[in-house]
Amino acid sequence: MPRYYFSLSDGRPFKDVDWLDLPDLEAARDEAMGLARDLIRLKPNRRDWSSWSVRVTDEDKHSVLEVRFSETF
Repeated sequence: MPRYYFSLSDGRPFKDVDWLDLPDLEAARDEAMGLARDLIRLKPNRRDWSSWSVRVTDEDKHSVLEVRFSETF
């Protein structure tokens, strides 16, 4: 099963990266969307989430997907 790495960005990437073994890129996209929704739901008034995104990279550290928080509103 492929490994995907997830990192948050507000225009500047953060150093914290989490990973999951997932069956495919569609599952990685679902996970990134869920992460964004959870953060917005848990901290709705603490940040302006409009400039934030979740970047997904593959096992070789190639960027394969970016989900903007604004896509989840």
